[in-house]
Amino acid sequence: MSDTNKVFIMGRLTRDAQLRTSPNGVETAHFSIANNRSKKNPDGTWGQVVNFIDLTLYGDRAKATAPYLIQGQQVFIEAHLAQKRWEKDGKKFQRLEVEIDDLKFSGRYQKSDFPRELKPEEGEIVTEGNFQPVFEEEC
Repeated sequence: MSDTNKVFIMGRLTRDAQLRTSPNGVETAHFSIANNRSKKNPDGTWGQVVNFIDLTLYGDRAKATAPYLIQGQQVFIEAHLAQKRWEKDGKKFQRLEVEIDDLKFSGRYQKSDFPRELKPEEGEIVTEGNFQPVFEEEC
């Protein structure tokens, strides 16, 4: 039996995606989502627990999707965990990242909310291409 490394998360973006280009030329979109769940408190009442999750999307999909990843937008993410290791000044570091395999837009945003324009003077790249998000009312 093979090992499994799959993550499914639904939540709302806590900030607009930041589009960057890595030193080797790969486009990356970085953003965070808030994921809420109910939990029973010790006194028997129910409360909300909020998890904040950092996510990374790579390649052409990062470039095409970044303008649509705006704060408050609800998304459904299918991803995998990837351990990153590096060394700096002789000290070793490691971090566990959530790398997106598939992303679906959800929730209720107006078409006029999309896309936000990425401004090159802020270090972001203006998106070009034919990516079009699917809105619930079109399904």
